[in-house]
Amino acid sequence: MNSLAGVDEAGLGPILGPLVVAGVAMTGPAGADPYALLARTVSRTGHAAGKVRVADSKKVHQGPRGLAHLERTALAFLGAWRGEVPGSLAAVLELAGADRARLARCPWYRDLDRPLPLANDRRQLELQSHLLARDLAEHEVCVQHIALRPVDVEEFNEKLDRTANKGTAHFETYAEVLLTLLNLLPPGAHLVADRCGGRMRYGGALRRLCPGVRVEVEHETALTSSYRIHRADPPLRLTFATQGEDRAFPTALASCMAKYLRELMVERLNAWFGARLPGLRPTAGYYVDGQRFLADVEPVVRAEGLARRLLLRSR
Repeated sequence: MNSLAGVDEAGLGPILGPLVVAGVAMTGPAGADPYALLARTVSRTGHAAGKVRVADSKKVHQGPRGLAHLERTALAFLGAWRGEVPGSLAAVLELAGADRARLARCPWYRDLDRPLPLANDRRQLELQSHLLARDLAEHEVCVQHIALRPVDVEEFNEKLDRTANKGTAHFETYAEVLLTLLNLLPPGAHLVADRCGGRMRYGGALRRLCPGVRVEVEHETALTSSYRIHRADPPLRLTFATQGEDRAFPTALASCMAKYLRELMVERLNAWFGARLPGLRPTAGYYVDGQRFLADVEPVVRAEGLARRLLLRSR
């Protein structure tokens, strides 16, 4: 293991709700598998009693208890990292360093004191986080940093206006989290990022991200694109991979972190409109159901004089 990091996102495809990019940096004994080290408190496949599941968020967040499973993973690790389980969405956004004044331009993000957890008993979750922290310490595994970068719809639309390209707008935010982790990682660390759409070549973007640093292309294939960043000896290794969540523990954990923060923010969107339209069916924000939701809330949008750029992505 040594020093390993991962980056993933949630919410690129939907037309409503934020894009969230997350990154996780960890250290541990050389050559060790984090899943094996943390087998007492962490599961990779299935939802075992007394364990949190670290896997692709789409696998964790499925079934009638999907949110509870996802929340347990995200909050247990946040608590193990910071020493306290966050008690509200506002506390999670504070850890993320989010611009709350900007978010407040959207009325549904003005009330961020939504108590957490949403779908778990807090005392049980605090115990789970404590056991996880003890397991991490016992096996000399350290969660160095968890980065969270939410991009609300208005900011995403501004990026689209400036770049005229959804992939470029997406990578701008991805690059912010990549750079945060690259600046923290020691020489020789390996960062595995989930591939950004169908993009295969990242060399030019990485050179712009790390000016004055030699970026060596190892290979660029249909499944993985790998680079060496020569800031020190040995160089950092950065791999963009399809299904990166299945390749590295911190990438899977980043997937869960990104998805959970997006779920919290979409819950605020649904709650705000639901308070004004009793019986409104909530949405996850994907195209077909997002269009249904937009039609349902049109009377509120008109009555409140809401700018559509706050609510709906331009592409």
